[in-house]
Amino acid sequence: MAKIRYLQRTHDSVTGDVKTVDERCARVLVLLGKAEYFTEVTTRVRKNKRKAENG
Repeated sequence: MAKIRYLQRTHDSVTGDVKTVDERCARVLVLLGKAEYFTEVTTRVRKNKRKAENG
């Protein structure tokens, strides 16, 4: 199974949808320009390095 993000509207999705589909289907959609492979973006939470001074 492959995760893809749709670039164009199709019969079962809209632009921007992320779905998990069969490898063969994903390859065809990517070759046709309807979708692109999706890699999950992990976001880290930045911690404030300075401590607030109370006073």
